[in-house]
Amino acid sequence: MTEELVEAKILDYGKIKELHKSILFAREYSRVVKGGPPPIDIPKELYYQMLSTGDIKYGPLDIIPLGDKKYKIKGLNAIISTDKEGTPLYAIINFSDSIRVYLAYEKPKSVIGIDIGVRHVITLVALRNGKLWKVRFWGNEELVEEMVKILGDPQGISEIKNLRLRIRRIVSDVIKFINELNPKIVAIEDLRVFETKAGKALKVIEDELEENLYKAGVKYKRLMPYNTSKICSNCGFKKGEVMGPLFVCPACGYKADRDFNAAYNLALQCYYTC
Repeated sequence: MTEELVEAKILDYGKIKELHKSILFAREYSRVVKGGPPPIDIPKELYYQMLSTGDIKYGPLDIIPLGDKKYKIKGLNAIISTDKEGTPLYAIINFSDSIRVYLAYEKPKSVIGIDIGVRHVITLVALRNGKLWKVRFWGNEELVEEMVKILGDPQGISEIKNLRLRIRRIVSDVIKFINELNPKIVAIEDLRVFETKAGKALKVIEDELEENLYKAGVKYKRLMPYNTSKICSNCGFKKGEVMGPLFVCPACGYKADRDFNAAYNLALQCYYTC
């Protein structure tokens, strides 16, 4: 769903209360005359909703802007208002329990940055309207130990191909989570520039991620991975210090998980340049 519903305040019910009374009457009518024709004073869609489910919704309905975040529901002459910024697309009236009116807004799209590493196999940071919105980490101790083993074993390169099988479930969960964020674009590090064993191992994870992003129809872009962990995502200072799992900025004193800082930088870079 690309829209989100926000409940509006009803200033003037217009013809809504009359319609609600007709629905209540029709509910009793349907119990007596089962299978009969719908009453002429309510829309057929509401009558058949009432017969099949208790969830009775009317809409989408056209709205007319009145200014100062007030709107008229076309055809019902009801006046509603909202505190939400932006332009609503349409209104929906819910008659299930009482009378509630909702305005539909287009969901803001998110820009996502993903860091791929050893300690956190995948770190995701999502921005909405340019601000930090969602953060999530993937990986478990067993997988981390296997990554360390592969990277520390001189013969580990032969085992890198088996890594793809181990991370498929994680990548599947990542893709599912990304789809829930209504993504505009996903920024990932371009690990093709690394020819080391560590780079090749991480590239296996990136390949699996790219393949599944493509299948899901999610747009992504590769960005240069250099210094993403050392740039301060808080103030932009370019020579931060990485102390094990921690990033520390000597300029502003900001401290954060190094993988989070890298993913955040990727998201910010893509927000301004992609």
